[in-house]
Amino acid sequence: MNLPANLQQEVEKWASFQGLTLEQFIFQTIAEKINRLNQQIQEPSEEEPATYYEGRVLVVDAPLPPDFDLVAFIDNMRDERIQELMP
Repeated sequence: MNLPANLQQEVEKWASFQGLTLEQFIFQTIAEKINRLNQQIQEPSEEEPATYYEGRVLVVDAPLPPDFDLVAFIDNMRDERIQELMP
């Protein structure tokens, strides 16, 4: 693909930063853009939450259950991570 030199450098930098080949990065970026455009056109149904990528993180845009305890969730995730890291 013929890109201007400065854009080529940026694409190469971000692909490398994410551990992707240049081609993988370009395909992923195009797919993310198309997904965002599709989400703008279609209103997500309440049954199916909107999903999109923020960098390398998949975001699921859905309401939390009414009894969801964020502090307990974070504590549980922290405990799980500590257990994973312990030998």
